[in-house]
Amino acid sequence: MSVIILTILLLVLILVGMPIGFVLLIIGSVGVWFVSGWDALMGIMGTTAYRSVNGFSYTTIPMFILMANFISKSRIAEDLFDCVLKWIGHKPGGVGVTTVFSSAAFGTLSGSSIAATSIMSKVAVPQMIKSKYSDSFSAGLVASSSGTLAALIPPSVPLIVYAIQTETSIGKLLISGIIPGLLLAFLLCIVVVAAAIKNKSVIPKSSWRERFQSLKHIWPILLLILAVIIAIYAGIGTSTEAAAFGAFGALVIGLLIRRLNFKAILDALIETVQQTCMIFVILVGATLFSYFVAFSRLGNSLISYIESTSIPALGVLVLIVLMYLILGLFLDLFGSMLLTLPLVFPLITDLGYDPLWFGILVVLLLEIGLVTPPVGINLYITSQQSGISVNKVLKGSVPFIGVLLLTVILIIIFPEIVLYLPSKM
Repeated sequence: MSVIILTILLLVLILVGMPIGFVLLIIGSVGVWFVSGWDALMGIMGTTAYRSVNGFSYTTIPMFILMANFISKSRIAEDLFDCVLKWIGHKPGGVGVTTVFSSAAFGTLSGSSIAATSIMSKVAVPQMIKSKYSDSFSAGLVASSSGTLAALIPPSVPLIVYAIQTETSIGKLLISGIIPGLLLAFLLCIVVVAAAIKNKSVIPKSSWRERFQSLKHIWPILLLILAVIIAIYAGIGTSTEAAAFGAFGALVIGLLIRRLNFKAILDALIETVQQTCMIFVILVGATLFSYFVAFSRLGNSLISYIESTSIPALGVLVLIVLMYLILGLFLDLFGSMLLTLPLVFPLITDLGYDPLWFGILVVLLLEIGLVTPPVGINLYITSQQSGISVNKVLKGSVPFIGVLLLTVILIIIFPEIVLYLPSKM
């Protein structure tokens, strides 16, 4: 009976628009009180806020966010897009391919779905429209690709949060996203080139001098990102140490190219604190919610029920995939992930699925939710930054959502896409 009441309360709080971190705090608190009583709740609440985020690995989150903010304030994204455009923009579909690879590269630089979508909407959409892509197609590509590639290709904040919550190796999970991210970028490029050939989309060819000059400001930051990834992959340092090195390196590069001043650095620090606090509030709420799940034995009951049925492991996985696609329609990525992991993760591992593989799958599924209404935050960000209506952005996103779903299917059929690189670490 208490589970039914809490489920109704959960849905009501979500529908009225309460931030998911506070939803998890309320549901977890009331749930623990129902199951274990007031004294147990007071004991847990006295230590949860500190213990749930007091860990060395949690430092990875603000460090990568700080690195992303330093890079964003240095306006590297504009230089990056301009560089790729000068090298391949004159080819058939070159502008669209530039948008995809710039999204992947800036995703690597930022690790943030929202940041990547916001920047690429301002930089790439006008250039694509100028080169004869439709405004709907241009905005749809940015909304669908920028955030998703940022969430898959390291450093990825959602993957870090998943790794911490499930006690999975952060380094291995970050490396796991590289091949799926590149696969997704390749599939997106196929669609973009096909559209470009149909529309005869080309731009004038840049001279070799212009191409090499465009490398001036981006090569240091690309070397920095490469160093961070190699450090994680080769085990030279922990993911936290790599993140700290990346943040410091981004600061030094921004100062050397004279793009960072005192105000920009201060703004980057303030934004890092704000974004980190938002994530940590959700983590505290998720920890309290996990206590409720553990005390009520909901996870064990779910596993026992599944085992008592004749549903095969693949059938359970399909149901979980559908659940995440539906959740993505109404909740943000962190909320959906942290709300469900206490229940779903034990079930997945009990069925024999790999935690690394499941992490990539979950993040990809929830990223699809960011381009589907009614929440679809990437749709609204792209619309706001590009000036194109949300309906047009959604219409242009449809073929790319199909590409995202195809990538999900390929990852399910061929788990080696995810597991090959971490197996070599």
